[in-house]
Amino acid sequence: MSSKPSKWNGRMALILLLACFFVPAAIAWTLFFTGWTPTSTSNHGTLVEPPHRLDVELLDASGNNVSASALRGRWSMLVVNDGECDAACLERIAALQQVRIALAQNQDRARIVLILPEGANAPSGLATGGQDSVALYWAREPMLPDAAHDGLSTSLVDTRGYRMMRYDEPFQPYGMLQDMKKLLRLSNIDLERLQGLSEDA
Repeated sequence: MSSKPSKWNGRMALILLLACFFVPAAIAWTLFFTGWTPTSTSNHGTLVEPPHRLDVELLDASGNNVSASALRGRWSMLVVNDGECDAACLERIAALQQVRIALAQNQDRARIVLILPEGANAPSGLATGGQDSVALYWAREPMLPDAAHDGLSTSLVDTRGYRMMRYDEPFQPYGMLQDMKKLLRLSNIDLERLQGLSEDA
């Protein structure tokens, strides 16, 4: 009986085994060096590339200057409006409050930050800016939204104070909730908040 079939089968098995190791590596290297990126991700928001720190001069309810470092330490669901906080603005805040509540035991790791232009009247119920769930500030310089929708924009700011994801209109609270849950899972320990660490300005 000829041994050729068994030798051939052995060679084929060896070739297939090597292919299992080298073909995926070759594909990965090709995609890396050609700069290919996936056309879709599991994020509901749009990544801000590159993420940027919000270096803006803010004022609190008493008119005192507040450093943008005030946005560090917790994840911030940031709402920026280019005028008075009208009905659409208040509706957005209410939607984000529901998102925060839905984070359950993790809701203390997130807050809502509303930034209005200097001189805008404080919306009813947010005048002090000292609530745990909503912080209210006024910006000395204009902060124009990425995709203006009646001058309103919504985005996520990480614990280091970097704006890293934005949400286009129409805003979907469920999408932000899913993104927040994922991000909080990936950052189980917020070092800045728990250890008082901060990045150099």
